[in-house]
Amino acid sequence: MKSFKLRTWTRADIPALAKYLNNKKIWDNCRDALPYPYTEKDAEQFISFVEGQSEQNNYCIEINHEAVGNISFIRGTDVERYNAELGYWLAEPYWNQGIMSEAIKQAVEDYLSHSDTVRIHAHVYENNPASMKVLEKAGFHKCGILRKACFKNSRFVDLHCYELLKL
Repeated sequence: MKSFKLRTWTRADIPALAKYLNNKKIWDNCRDALPYPYTEKDAEQFISFVEGQSEQNNYCIEINHEAVGNISFIRGTDVERYNAELGYWLAEPYWNQGIMSEAIKQAVEDYLSHSDTVRIHAHVYENNPASMKVLEKAGFHKCGILRKACFKNSRFVDLHCYELLKL
């Protein structure tokens, strides 16, 4: 496995972020709110958003001194305020190398160490078994499948739900 490090995002990451996230294969497995095509302007907006956050909940994955992915935690609200949703992506040249499972383990450990979150959950579309395997290798457990829960790429798809509890 290639060595990587987790760190905060910086303005210097804008070109790499735009280069790697402008990939339809990545977009196909993310929410439609992620712009596609993904431009440097989109990258600038993301970096500005991250810079304005009050807690560390976006982790840049760096390999060979270049930003190649992200792991994020979005806190729930109201009665779900002790939950966080995990989101992640990795540049295609680094797929299927075990990097993301290890990166998620490290990010989860760090995130839980400075937050009062007790449950982290993640959702994966039915056509992404590699991402399901990533979560399982990172210690998450499948807790259900929501049938035809999402409308992505002009069709309804099942949503596989995963969770990790801090106990």
